[in-house]
Amino acid sequence: MKSRRSSGPEREARLKLQFADLYPGIVAGEWMPAWLLAEQLLASAERQGVAPGERVCVPVHFEFRGGGGRPAELRGLRTRAVDAR
Repeated sequence: MKSRRSSGPEREARLKLQFADLYPGIVAGEWMPAWLLAEQLLASAERQGVAPGERVCVPVHFEFRGGGGRPAELRGLRTRAVDAR
């Protein structure tokens, strides 16, 4: 199943080696499309019973590269439900 993706350079992510044991099923140290990583993390969270709306990615556990910036109208906005806490 493919998620919607923006046009332009594809955003990529990789799991840092020191956090590999926290994310079973994710290959550490390998770049992958960020949308694919997000799908894998969400599926894993669902299997583990993580509550909907909870973050499934700790950004410091990953490296990111590529992709376009946020559209001007979204810059500076907190768009995740958990950001409002």
